[in-house]
Amino acid sequence: MASLLFLLLLATPALSLTCKTQTFSKHNLTFGNCTDLSTLDASLHWNYDAAAKPMPTLSIAFTAPPAKPDGWVAWALNPSATGMVGAQSLVAFAAPNGSTLVKTYNITSYGPISESPISYHVLTKSAESSKGAITIFATLALPEGSAKLNQVWQVGSALVDGVPAKHAFAPDNLASKTTLQLAPGGGAPAPAPGFAAGPGGGQSGNVNGGESAWGSGLGVFGICVMLGVSIFGF
Repeated sequence: MASLLFLLLLATPALSLTCKTQTFSKHNLTFGNCTDLSTLDASLHWNYDAAAKPMPTLSIAFTAPPAKPDGWVAWALNPSATGMVGAQSLVAFAAPNGSTLVKTYNITSYGPISESPISYHVLTKSAESSKGAITIFATLALPEGSAKLNQVWQVGSALVDGVPAKHAFAPDNLASKTTLQLAPGGGAPAPAPGFAAGPGGGQSGNVNGGESAWGSGLGVFGICVMLGVSIFGF
């Protein structure tokens, strides 16, 4: 009986692979904290530097398998709510040339979206694909007092004209949100940053550029409006 239980544990991905066993093939990075998120086989590694100047920094590695090989994964902080609207999002997916892209989206309503700056300064961002999963790497500058943050994550199965298509609405998709405790004794989640995101191409010290937050096409959020739901499911 004991040997059978051992074999079952080895055969169960959710139990045999945890954040503590993950490695990142293209990045020589180490993280002081990690957590296996509650849904979508996702995990988060992070370092929080409250003493960084001029602002505290949060470095993350978010890993999840897209719903299908041509799909996407997303991780976001929401400084104003616990769901999708207000989420300052990093979304990664495969480019036509085989590389893995990560773009920023400021989700301000249930409408069509396009790539746009977010309210946090994105100091670095990149992504890699390995063994069926996508990992988003990023370092964000946070406002003072960001000991507790609302985080949201999601996965989808496809892109439409380069824009993430809507995800499934299974229970795991609808429950993909929680609080990220960066420092002990944190109170309420930190408020939105009090600065405007600067222009730039997503390189060190800049945020990712792009069009206005909402494009003119129907896009994924337009579809979600028609259905009465949101891309992140809330």
